[in-house]
Amino acid sequence: MPRYFFHISGDDPFRDAEGMDLPDDEAAWREAKRLVRDIDSNLEPGQAWQLDVGDGKGAVFVITLGSKRAR
Repeated sequence: MPRYFFHISGDDPFRDAEGMDLPDDEAAWREAKRLVRDIDSNLEPGQAWQLDVGDGKGAVFVITLGSKRAR
């Protein structure tokens, strides 16, 4: 079973050293979406976050969240 790592960059960076064993990329995508919901709840105007999902061989998914104040 592949091990996936979920690294967050932004105002509160997190480097996932442990990773998570998941059956495939689809399961890693579902887990990434769960993590994005947690990040989204802490996002403030003017901030940007990025979630990089890797499998030890390289990047599998990259999700970028950003916000800006319109006025």
